[in-house]
Amino acid sequence: MNKKRIPPISKAATAAIPVDSKAFKKLKISLGIIIAVFAFLLYVQSVAYNYTLDDHPVIDENTITTKGFAGIPTLIKTDYWYGCIGKGGGPIYRPTSVIMFAVVWQLFGNAPHIYHFMNVLLYAITCLVLFLLLCKLFEKDNQVTTYGLLFSFVCSLLYTAHPLHTEVVNNIKSADEILCFLFGILAMYFVVKSVSDKFILNLVLSGICFFLALISKESGTSLLLIIPLTLFVFTAIPLKKLGIISSAFLGITLVYFIIRYEVLKSVPQANTISYLANSLLTAPDFISRETTAFFIQLKYFYLLIVPYALTCDYNFSMIKIHSITDPLALLGLTVCLGIGIYAFLNISKKSIVAFGILFYLIMLAPVSNIFILIGATMAERFLYTPSLGFCLVLTFYLIKLTNSESIKSGFNNLSQFLSLPSKLFIVVSLILVLYSIRTISRNFVWVDNYTAFNHDVEISDNSTTAHYALGGELLDIYSDPKEKDLNKKSSSLDRAIKEFTKSIAIAPKESGAYFMLGKCYLYKLDYANALEFMKKCIQLEKYSDTSDIKTLAATYYDFALQYNQSGGFDKSIPLFDSAIKYYPNFSSAFNNKGVAYLELGKYKEAIEACEKAIELDPKNHAAYTNIGCAYTNSKQYEQALEYLKKSISLDSTDNYPVYIMGITYQQMGDAEKSKLYLEKSVNIQKKYHQ
Repeated sequence: MNKKRIPPISKAATAAIPVDSKAFKKLKISLGIIIAVFAFLLYVQSVAYNYTLDDHPVIDENTITTKGFAGIPTLIKTDYWYGCIGKGGGPIYRPTSVIMFAVVWQLFGNAPHIYHFMNVLLYAITCLVLFLLLCKLFEKDNQVTTYGLLFSFVCSLLYTAHPLHTEVVNNIKSADEILCFLFGILAMYFVVKSVSDKFILNLVLSGICFFLALISKESGTSLLLIIPLTLFVFTAIPLKKLGIISSAFLGITLVYFIIRYEVLKSVPQANTISYLANSLLTAPDFISRETTAFFIQLKYFYLLIVPYALTCDYNFSMIKIHSITDPLALLGLTVCLGIGIYAFLNISKKSIVAFGILFYLIMLAPVSNIFILIGATMAERFLYTPSLGFCLVLTFYLIKLTNSESIKSGFNNLSQFLSLPSKLFIVVSLILVLYSIRTISRNFVWVDNYTAFNHDVEISDNSTTAHYALGGELLDIYSDPKEKDLNKKSSSLDRAIKEFTKSIAIAPKESGAYFMLGKCYLYKLDYANALEFMKKCIQLEKYSDTSDIKTLAATYYDFALQYNQSGGFDKSIPLFDSAIKYYPNFSSAFNNKGVAYLELGKYKEAIEACEKAIELDPKNHAAYTNIGCAYTNSKQYEQALEYLKKSISLDSTDNYPVYIMGITYQQMGDAEKSKLYLEKSVNIQKKYHQ
């Protein structure tokens, strides 16, 4: 008897969800909005913040930006730092962001909150455009694939939330980074679109965006390699067409360099990089410099994976110089070479991982300090654009490890989209929560300069500039006339002394901290220490800073006045001489030196000193009074009256020269005039000085 064959029982399969193109398009729009809103909400708190770091030199302290629309022609044809008061740097050409600052200044004036809002909005737009670009890269037959939509959304979320972007978004000046990346990905979007739709139009739009990326920041030149690489990996573009497009972008780059050269050719090249900003300048040889540069790459990798110990200052000597035998430096070199070789060998297979690695390495190359030394040892803002490469690789492996790539069904609504790859979104949600907590907590540090430096100095404890900057902020608190809390002022001054002392311990040959320490002791009326540190500053400076030298002279002067007030006239004279040595036109120093001689009974010397004070300042009425006193004491009454009358004519509210005239007439035996001027002196005292 033949038995009927029973088919094996199989596991229930998820029914495929048919794709509704309209619903799919609507879902794509919804996901884009989610990303933009998420980005905005992550940073919206910073809208209430103040200027920080280099915001002042490029905005409210910039003589060109503050002209508004009228300053734009100058901004187009000058160095980035051209209008920045007391700010050295460059020469660099980044007109895009400063033009934007000028427009905002014209419309809203000195409003840091508007500038912060602008940065947050630009970041939200950037994250949205990034999502649209990724969707475009994963299109097939002009329709983004299921895998592509999932990949694009997850990658964009990870990029949006990454805490390493906090410096760029919260520091207004870093709008140059935001604009460079935004225009860069727009250029990539349009050039990919040109392959399948309206070639000339989209290529022109891409070229415009590419040029705007270049004039936003120099690192945009790396896109010259990234754009052809993107076309090769994500499109089926013929090599001939790829060559034409690459040539077009090369031509735009050459135009940019010509413009840049013409603008900057007259800018002095003397703005050399300081070892305080880039520790690699202290490397004893090329090998140790390169070894240290690869150690920095390892530190970048670590921050990408564990973005916790963030700081705004990686200056000297946060990064120590490493030898060729240092294990961490060798690890950095090994990792860089390893992933680079892997990417090079696999890019021909159009591997997403290989593309992500190359994107990271190429975009980081200009600021890596491996090929050329730049104006900073390292900085979190340098990872703003390269971090996309990290997010691409991370997204690929998250999808692969959660087996989400096997989902072939279409998504017709947001609920289906989030529920089908449940394992993936559980993991992604966990990462996003951690990222978001760190991002928001890091945002609070950027409220103002004091908050930023006060927090980051703990992480950047080996940075001389971090301690110097915090000391400066503390000194500002002490000297702020609006601050009425005397205990706060006193503790701020004491802390400032500690910070400047730490700064000196790290970089003992830098003059600035010595001078600031001198100012601190001057505020404490500790003139001996004030003079010691200020003199050290002057000795270390290779040039004469007029303001510093005048402050040193003023310190000698104040110290001398203290002796005059306590009766130590013989001790004050050498100090007045020191003040005059550093500031030869110091009229008040000559005058008070004359006072000291007058009190010591050296009338001839007193007259000579005060005559010099008058020569320097003909309106120094006190010097005329003191000469009058000297002549009265020398019994040369006619000369005394001449100088006293001149003093009174210069300042009728001072009763002292009137009083001395009364004494002079008394000694001359003219009782009537003596009484007249003595009574007049009393009346002036009552009228003006009570």
